[in-house]
Order: sequence, then C-alpha cells, then structure tokens
Amino acid sequence: MNKRHLIIVLGALLALASANCEKRSVDDSVITAIVKSKLAVDNETSSANINVDTMNGVVTLTGVVTTRANKEQAERIARSAEGVTRVINNLTVETNGNHDAGEGAGMSASDLAILSRIKTRYVAEGVTGPKVEVKDGRVTLTGNVENAQIRIRAENIARATSGVKEVNNMIEVSQ
Repeated sequence: MNKRHLIIVLGALLALASANCEKRSVDDSVITAIVKSKLAVDNETSSANINVDTMNGVVTLTGVVTTRANKEQAERIARSAEGVTRVINNLTVETNGNHDAGEGAGMSASDLAILSRIKTRYVAEGVTGPKVEVKDGRVTLTGNVENAQIRIRAENIARATSGVKEVNNMIEVSQ
C-alpha cells in the first residue's frame, strides 16, 4: 500500500512539474485570447483588423486601424489584460487608403506581420539598436549596435522569422 501511494504522489508531482514547464506559453495564449476578445467587443476596435501576438507577457499589436483613437484604444485594452507586462503597438493608421507617416507606412499586411515578429523577438531577447525595414519579404537591417554578437543575433532573428525571403544586414558596430 505504501509503494502505491508513493507512485501516485510521484506521478502527481511529475504532472505538476510538467505543467509548470509549459505555464508561460499557456499564459501567453490565454493573454492573446483575452486581448482578442476584449478588442472584439469594444465599439472602437471591433471592426478593426488587429492581430495580437504574445511572447513572455509582451503583447504585440499589428494591423490597420482607421483612426489614432482606435490605435490608442487598442493599446489601452491590451494593457488592461491580466498578465500583460508590456505592449508593442505596431498598428498602422489608414485613412482613405493612405497610411500615416511613420514606421510601417505603405507596407503590406504580410510585411507588417514580419516587422512585428522581428521586433517582438528583439524585445524578448534584449536586442537594441537595429532598425528594421521590410519590403516584399526582404528585410534590411540598419542602425548601430554595441558589438558584433548583437549584429549577428539581429540578423539571425530576422533570417529565422517566417515569411522572410532575404536579409540585408547593414548594421554598424559602434567602436
């Protein structure tokens, strides 16, 4: 009887341990679902084309909205969701078929998605300095970074991003 209890207890501990290993990804998917549902029921953002991605509690919003107010409201909604540690708002404001000036202006939805995925990985992995441009799946990296390892890491992240056809790494290392 004691061996049977021991086996049951060990099995329960093993199940708990494996559940804790996947906790972060489950939490991220829950955060994404919560943010998407809140956006869907909000009057200002329900009709907007907003994509939500979450990695380690960092929510990235991409897509196109019709007003700056929609963009700001979407960010407020994302920030209000439990478990969100940061919001990266890469939404583009489009009025009468024209994008507002700024990063992402005039980009296709697939290029915006690539840009968002790269920037999300940069944030998650602490890569700072590179500027990212995407055109037809071709990524150009510019800017300055502290060392060669960061330059290489930035390029590797871009190359590993789905949808990327080519990477042109023009990042300079500060001496």
